[in-house]
Amino acid sequence: MSDRIICDCMGTSLEDIKNAVANGAKTVDDIKEATEAGTICCGCDCEIEEALNEVL
Repeated sequence: MSDRIICDCMGTSLEDIKNAVANGAKTVDDIKEATEAGTICCGCDCEIEEALNEVL
Protein backbone atom coordinates (compact mmCIF):
# COMPACT_ATOMS: atom_id res chain seq x y z
CA MET A 1 0.00 0.00 0.00
CA SER A 2 1.46 3.31 -1.07
CA ASP A 3 0.32 5.30 1.96
CA ARG A 4 2.30 3.25 4.48
CA ILE A 5 4.43 5.31 6.82
CA ILE A 6 8.16 4.75 6.47
CA CYS A 7 9.36 7.31 9.06
CA ASP A 8 7.10 7.78 12.08
CA CYS A 9 9.07 10.76 13.40
CA MET A 10 8.56 12.83 10.25
CA GLY A 11 5.39 11.13 8.97
CA THR A 12 7.11 10.24 5.69
CA SER A 13 5.10 7.82 3.58
CA LEU A 14 6.03 5.54 0.72
CA GLU A 15 4.29 8.03 -1.56
CA ASP A 16 6.67 10.76 -0.30
CA ILE A 17 9.61 8.53 -1.18
CA LYS A 18 8.16 7.85 -4.63
CA ASN A 19 7.89 11.61 -5.18
CA ALA A 20 11.47 12.15 -4.03
CA VAL A 21 12.68 9.48 -6.48
CA ALA A 22 10.64 11.07 -9.26
CA ASN A 23 12.47 14.31 -8.45
CA GLY A 24 15.90 12.70 -8.70
CA ALA A 25 16.60 11.00 -5.35
CA LYS A 26 18.70 7.87 -5.87
CA THR A 27 20.17 7.06 -2.46
CA VAL A 28 19.06 6.86 1.16
CA ASP A 29 20.88 10.13 1.81
CA ASP A 30 19.01 11.73 -1.11
CA ILE A 31 15.71 10.54 0.41
CA LYS A 32 16.69 11.91 3.82
CA GLU A 33 17.57 15.28 2.30
CA ALA A 34 14.39 15.47 0.23
CA THR A 35 11.93 14.27 2.89
CA GLU A 36 13.76 14.68 6.23
CA ALA A 37 12.90 11.02 6.91
CA GLY A 38 15.39 9.39 9.23
CA THR A 39 16.84 12.67 10.41
CA ILE A 40 15.57 12.59 14.00
CA CYS A 41 16.34 9.14 15.38
CA CYS A 42 17.71 7.28 12.32
CA GLY A 43 15.65 4.27 13.39
CA CYS A 44 14.02 3.93 9.99
CA ASP A 45 17.14 3.86 7.80
CA CYS A 46 16.51 0.21 6.92
CA GLU A 47 12.89 0.98 6.03
CA ILE A 48 13.99 3.91 3.88
CA GLU A 49 16.43 1.65 2.04
CA GLU A 50 13.78 -1.05 1.55
CA ALA A 51 11.29 1.52 0.25
CA LEU A 52 13.89 2.99 -2.08
CA ASN A 53 14.67 -0.46 -3.49
CA GLU A 54 10.95 -1.10 -3.90
CA VAL A 55 10.47 2.14 -5.82
CA LEU A 56 13.55 1.88 -8.07
